[in-house]
Amino acid sequence: MYRTEILRRIRAQRLLHDVSLELTYRCNLDCFYCYNDREKLGTPLSLQQYEILLKDLARMQTMFLMLTGGEPMMHPHFFDIGRLARDLGFVTRVRTNGHSLVPGMAQRVRDEVQPYVVEVSLHGATAEVHDRQTRVPGSFDRLMTNLVGANRIGLRCGVVTTPTAWNEHQIDELFALCDRLGVPLRFQGPVGPRDNGDTTPLVIQPAPTTWDRIAELIERRREMQEAREDPSASRGVAVEMEPEEPAMCSVGVAGVDIDPYGNVQACMHLQERAGSLHHQSIEEIWHNSPLFQRARTASVTAARHFVDEPPRQFGAPLFCIAVEENCQKKSTK
Repeated sequence: MYRTEILRRIRAQRLLHDVSLELTYRCNLDCFYCYNDREKLGTPLSLQQYEILLKDLARMQTMFLMLTGGEPMMHPHFFDIGRLARDLGFVTRVRTNGHSLVPGMAQRVRDEVQPYVVEVSLHGATAEVHDRQTRVPGSFDRLMTNLVGANRIGLRCGVVTTPTAWNEHQIDELFALCDRLGVPLRFQGPVGPRDNGDTTPLVIQPAPTTWDRIAELIERRREMQEAREDPSASRGVAVEMEPEEPAMCSVGVAGVDIDPYGNVQACMHLQERAGSLHHQSIEEIWHNSPLFQRARTASVTAARHFVDEPPRQFGAPLFCIAVEENCQKKSTK
């Protein structure tokens, strides 16, 4: 119903359905494959500007809001923004590395922000692998403690993992770990260049067969779930790998990304600016910028190359036009 009817009507009416707010590029971890361009400059949005933005979005009937970063909980007004999002009725997700979800902070997130879900990044099933990718010793043990504590107080969490050459041997263990923790596991990818075109992260791209293994395990778990007739057994386990027809993704259709400096973009990886919230309202940018149509056209054009066979990008069963453009950006330098 949602995808076949509601979402179709939203797109037909050109409603701004979902917004990602990159609150800050600051982070308390130093992940090897992080895509953020930490050298990007600009004037951060003030709390007053966020208040104007969220009220505008509420008036525009935006439904979904994601608070992300960097590490969003390091933003000095994270809770002010989260409370306002709650009061305005958004369905809010928080995407975090989980390092800050210590007991007192987790309770504040639960009570003050009341997110639909907190998505936590997990980089491996053991401290050796996870800490290798975060480059912060002890980050795995702290994350495990924080996830257990969050579950205990009723904060709904989910785990997101990007397959890499360093963790691909632990796919089965990642499923088992999340089952023990009682949290759903979702895989995303592929590892892409940084937003400034730096392709260094690509050295830890996993083998293409890793994605096949993930799909196989998910299908097996789905079959076991159906056999048990227990719809909650594997809830939330999914792979971001199904392209939306007739385009590769939904950029330019019903969602935007807003970086810490007020730049409105088609998505967080397509760095071309549609407008700035320092000079225009989100409503003006959404309705008047030609960027969103160009992004949509690029997505549709890319899809035409995969009519007869499924897409593959760095071994992953998908194709991201932003990853492709960032690779091209690096090759032309």
